[in-house]
Amino acid sequence: MTMAVVTVIGLVSVNEDQAYALGKYLEITEPLLASVGARIVDRYVLESQVVGNGQVQTVVVVEYPSKEAVDRVFHSSEYERAIPFRDKAFAEYSVHVAA
Repeated sequence: MTMAVVTVIGLVSVNEDQAYALGKYLEITEPLLASVGARIVDRYVLESQVVGNGQVQTVVVVEYPSKEAVDRVFHSSEYERAIPFRDKAFAEYSVHVAA
């Protein structure tokens, strides 16, 4: 029997002048994802926008083993510690659970 996978989509734009903050954010979040069995499965750099006024540069697709694993990451004290770095590292940052 295979376990249902939860797909999470991140829509982000990096602040190019905040490399240190981005590095610290990734230093915290990469092991956090691994600890719950999540993995980045795809990453897309957006080359042009057809409609809308968003400023998203990159789409990141992450698979989690369950919705509980998603909640464990985003409601953890480790992720809370990453938020100040996230807020500096990204001009745009939103995370969505795909249906």
